[in-house]
Amino acid sequence: MTHEEGAQKYCDYALRILKADKLKFRPMRRIARVDPKRGFIIGRTNLKTGLITIDIFTPRKREPKKISSILRTLSHEVAHYQKRPYQQFYKGHWINRQHYPRFYKQVERNIKILRNDKILKRFFIPDTKS
Repeated sequence: MTHEEGAQKYCDYALRILKADKLKFRPMRRIARVDPKRGFIIGRTNLKTGLITIDIFTPRKREPKKISSILRTLSHEVAHYQKRPYQQFYKGHWINRQHYPRFYKQVERNIKILRNDKILKRFFIPDTKS
């Protein structure tokens, strides 16, 4: 099984665990290397179509990312559906609040759910080599 197939399988399973059956996961198809200092996109979500796209390779060397890193990004993107962005009047301007304290608590809850799952918990076990 390739890294892309494994990521697809585990992310589809994680979406079922998080009760986000309407959402679809797709790996990002980025070929060229990216300079992390310039800013790059790890994952994106389309609230209208329900498509979550995550980069499953490291930006500079294009090596496969750990499944735990991909699952953490997935839980962040799913939280965008669970705690929707809203507009707020702040210092005389309307701003869009996409990341706010209740949102990050939802991300932590999602990671905790994935950590307690019998299949996915092996990816979140701390590395004891060091």
